[in-house]
Amino acid sequence: MTGHRRAQPAGPVPSLSLSELDTDEAWELLRTVRTEADAEAAGLVTGTDGRRRWNRDASPGARELADRYLPLCLSGPRLTFAQLGQSLDGFIATRTGDADYVTGEEDRRHLHRLRALADAVVVGAGTAVADDPQLTVRACAGPHPVRVVLDPHRRVPPRRKVFTDGSAPTLWVVAAGHEHGHTPADGDPGAGVEVLTLPDSAAFAPGNLVRVLARRGLGRVLVEGGGVTVSRFLHEQALHRLYITVAPVLLGDGVPGLRFAGTPVMRDALRPPTRRAALGEDTLFELDLATPRPGPPLDGEHPEPRQARGEREHPVDHGDRQPLGGAQAGGPEGPGGGALPGAPAADVQR
Repeated sequence: MTGHRRAQPAGPVPSLSLSELDTDEAWELLRTVRTEADAEAAGLVTGTDGRRRWNRDASPGARELADRYLPLCLSGPRLTFAQLGQSLDGFIATRTGDADYVTGEEDRRHLHRLRALADAVVVGAGTAVADDPQLTVRACAGPHPVRVVLDPHRRVPPRRKVFTDGSAPTLWVVAAGHEHGHTPADGDPGAGVEVLTLPDSAAFAPGNLVRVLARRGLGRVLVEGGGVTVSRFLHEQALHRLYITVAPVLLGDGVPGLRFAGTPVMRDALRPPTRRAALGEDTLFELDLATPRPGPPLDGEHPEPRQARGEREHPVDHGDRQPLGGAQAGGPEGPGGGALPGAPAADVQR
């Protein structure tokens, strides 16, 4: 602040900023939060409006982190969430598959924070082939999640980074009959790679995959790419939360993001409670899909109740659009090995 200031005495003067909670410390505290008791222990207290805030002076960045990620942290040990970055006209890459980068640096940092809060990060075979992503946490502090590659026909070359860099454990999920899909010349995956064989394509259904991972202690699952894989998880009601970052760019044509069988009438469209935030020039939308609402089933929906919360149809009303803390791709093959409409997709974040 500029203007008239009272003269200060000579000698060292205590600085209030020394006790202020900064962004790095706030992030370290948030990473410990899984329950309301954890939030209290981390110094996040509930105000009269029902929202939790830091119980000490906090920098704007620290306050934004709490606003943005605390709902995710408090969502429990079993949670499936997804992230996509796309253009204004809904593409995650150009028609040639170039996705470097659709969204900006702040969105990439956001994605790495999501990875740090997940037990596992899931990509489809197309993403692993097209982008050769690392799927590790580099833009912030935090542990690497287990990397899960959904590859029913075992077509991803073993020399991809997720299989060879040794940075984090990798689970290579293939269908029975494809346990050995490459010749010796292709090389073998490195240490830390486990091949998990599922009996058939039906076993690759999102709800089943989530349960398989949970039995391995991987309850918090981030579905990162590509558009086909995220679309399948969304369409089959296997997502509790969806993050979509939209960049102010028009591609005109390219690899689409979300695509699934839609509704013929607007009143039946999904309208989940949504929060928005600015991420540099980009806009982040956070969609809360966890609360099922009554409505007609989607095409092909199983009539039986599903185990995971949020795995039912939930056409919802508009909900309250609240600011998100003032802050802030995929292959031709989905989890079940079947194709969804659209060209082969590339993961927009690496």
